Amino acid sequence: MGQSTPEKARLMAHSLSQSKSNRFQSSNAEPLLEIRDLHVHYETADGAVKAVSGVNLALYEGERLALVGESGCGKTTLALAIMRLLKPPARIVQGEILLAGRDLLKLNEEEMRLARLQDVALVTQSAMNALNPVMRIEDQIIDGLEDHGYEETKTTFRKRIQSLLEHVGLKANVARMFPHELSGGMKQRVGMATATALNPKLIVADEPTSALDVVVQRQVMTTLGRLQKETGASVILVGHDMGLIAQFADKVGVMYAGKLVELSPIERIVEKPLHPYADLLLQSVPTLDGKRDRLVSIPGMPPRLIDLPTGCYFAPRCPSAMSHCTNVTPTLQPHDGRYVACHLYHDINTGEPSTTATAEVKA
Repeated sequence: MGQSTPEKARLMAHSLSQSKSNRFQSSNAEPLLEIRDLHVHYETADGAVKAVSGVNLALYEGERLALVGESGCGKTTLALAIMRLLKPPARIVQGEILLAGRDLLKLNEEEMRLARLQDVALVTQSAMNALNPVMRIEDQIIDGLEDHGYEETKTTFRKRIQSLLEHVGLKANVARMFPHELSGGMKQRVGMATATALNPKLIVADEPTSALDVVVQRQVMTTLGRLQKETGASVILVGHDMGLIAQFADKVGVMYAGKLVELSPIERIVEKPLHPYADLLLQSVPTLDGKRDRLVSIPGMPPRLIDLPTGCYFAPRCPSAMSHCTNVTPTLQPHDGRYVACHLYHDINTGEPSTTATAEVKA
């Protein structure tokens, strides 16, 4: 008998959680990455599109965080803001992005250019678009190394690149190939080899498996996980596939309409999500055994980011909405070892755990 995708994700997360270090609740160390009250807008003729609205989160050394949510919820905008790769009409309105204590938003262009690849690196959604079609693979990687001040002989460079490619499961002859000669999975591995060339502290992976078949997806994620262990880097993974995320991530941040609405260890959110939106996301995943007569869909549509509602942005679609949800905005607060932005769990006047509303989100 087949198992549903949420059930598979739950079992994967439970088995893997036994071997993961739980920095989410107990770390006394300083965060490697700390995002404070980050706001990102896209300026249009009709007004500001609020793509990221007041996001706060912390990521510790060696941790793996997955960002999930519907398309347009702000995941990729947040990832590109960390890299400072947003272009007009996007604008970072306010906030701080601290990497190892240094605010990336206060660096000048040259300092940020050097921080990319050295301190924080990006694995893009479409590797083909990130690779120069008229340059051989080794020349592209060498270009990045030289741009960061590395001066070595061609022989030394080639040995270094061969080692990088072997670490991502590619043969040495790939170095002399052009991007069009590689499969999608091979191009993504080249992207990972490039991203880890200087052992960055943080890797941002923006849906690195979205254009790949399911077998290659797993291979790519396995490679990324192995690289993360070998380098000790922290990883932010933007994705949709809860099965892959459950195998990879330590914790999950659920985003809705530009806000972080739940932050939880992966095994706990799969077992019992707190926020109604997170619960509906898991219920909307199709099953493999065909038991459901129809797919469970989230009612309604996400709000227009140029005209956000008052109160909780999810309230118009939420099956558990209460009267005050439409006029009082919930904030991300701790609850039972996790963080959730929902009036089901906190009194709107005191911020303390709620005693007037049920804290149970139906599975």
